[in-house]
Amino acid sequence: MKTSSYEELFQKVRIHFLFHHPFLSVLALSIPTVFTTNAKSAFETNGSALEVDLQKLDRYSEDELTYLYAHALLHIVLKHPYRQKTRELKLWNQSCDIVINNIMATFSDVGAMPEDETFDETLKDKCVEEVYEILFKEQEEENQGSSEEKEDNEAKVTSDEKGKLQAHIYDESKQDIQEVADEKTSSGEQEKLNGIIIQALSIAQKNTTQYAGMLVEIDTLVKPEISFYDVLKEYLVTSAFEKETTFSKPNKRFAHMGLYLPGTKKKQEQLEVVVALDSSSSVTMEEYKKFLGVIAEVCAGFYEYKIEVLPFDVDVKKELIVSFDSFASLDTIDFHIPKSDGGTNFDAVLRYLKTTEIRSDDLLLVLSDGEFEISEHLVCQTLFVINEKKNMRKFEQFGRVIEFSI
Repeated sequence: MKTSSYEELFQKVRIHFLFHHPFLSVLALSIPTVFTTNAKSAFETNGSALEVDLQKLDRYSEDELTYLYAHALLHIVLKHPYRQKTRELKLWNQSCDIVINNIMATFSDVGAMPEDETFDETLKDKCVEEVYEILFKEQEEENQGSSEEKEDNEAKVTSDEKGKLQAHIYDESKQDIQEVADEKTSSGEQEKLNGIIIQALSIAQKNTTQYAGMLVEIDTLVKPEISFYDVLKEYLVTSAFEKETTFSKPNKRFAHMGLYLPGTKKKQEQLEVVVALDSSSSVTMEEYKKFLGVIAEVCAGFYEYKIEVLPFDVDVKKELIVSFDSFASLDTIDFHIPKSDGGTNFDAVLRYLKTTEIRSDDLLLVLSDGEFEISEHLVCQTLFVINEKKNMRKFEQFGRVIEFSI
């Protein structure tokens, strides 16, 4: 088929999106489409543009091309190229394809999914980071198995006990995400792209029935990215230096009128923070130092502060506990936390704190990947700082939760 014929086809598809999937129409009209030669797939994207290889389109029907066009646009709207970070490209691409194909399975009038697409209903309603972690663990287990086991796994296309299809076969020629670094996109281009994505997502959110499968991914993106420093500072200011009403300090504003109304004073003059660092998680030593560095920088803005650092895994590592304050800075202490291969028991931290003189209005900051449960009662105000997005929601019932990303 000639290029002009394909351009007519894409024009037809865009009109189809306009009537059946307006948010895809916004993307199709706003995202640059370039006809070129791709290394792998018929449709590829670097996150800001869509590259189409005309030579690779002949193998698909018109309905399949409609599907693949929408599939590639979803990679862009969900920022899959930029969310890869240091993850392995092929496995990341496979994870993204599984997420998108599960989402598109809930759509109507979006073409037909080609038979060579990877699909797994058992991973439905999971964000791409969760899917990647599951596939990564499966890959490690398969690599440790025998060659016969690997062949069996590669040929596996089965249904689970609920009848859901599960297929982890993945052809490298289907890789439609190009490996990029976020820094390669200029701030102006990124701002423009964000505007397009926000516009498209706002349209999708208005129809939560049809696009229910996208809600997990949409929720990942629409929350604004706020500086961890700013969030921590706001939290410390509002939590640790909350004021209380007292008659011991009358309100001078109305004293000249003979009215003696209560004034306010700080609940505590010294900022006291306990930092629980999970040494069994995926948090690196470099992240530990950045985390504590931000805390120290924020606390330096207060008159007096005291920070106690509790490394923990299945138990609190009492021999590694260190403290720093407004008189002895973080730079002056010998700080080292050896990584452990054990599990994570946050309840051990809570039990330990109950044996100390911690007060309910003190602050507990917890840095972890969130791979733990809580059965003990919290002892004070708690801020969970989680570096795995998939685990953030589970702690919202216990306290404030923010993502650790510097």
